[in-house]
Amino acid sequence: MSDAERLGRLRHDLSNPLSALLAEVQLLLLEETRIDPVTVTSLREIEALAIRMRSMLREP
Repeated sequence: MSDAERLGRLRHDLSNPLSALLAEVQLLLLEETRIDPVTVTSLREIEALAIRMRSMLREP
């Protein structure tokens, strides 16, 4: 397996759980009025970091 193939596989393997994490955080944030402000802040940070990581995985 070439380095490019390994990198592609790694990107794919990391993207799947990352997408699930991001989806769960965003679902929780749909109910943010029912969550305490400190937790909402933490969820927003997790969301931002997951989006940043997703961008990094999509870079060539």
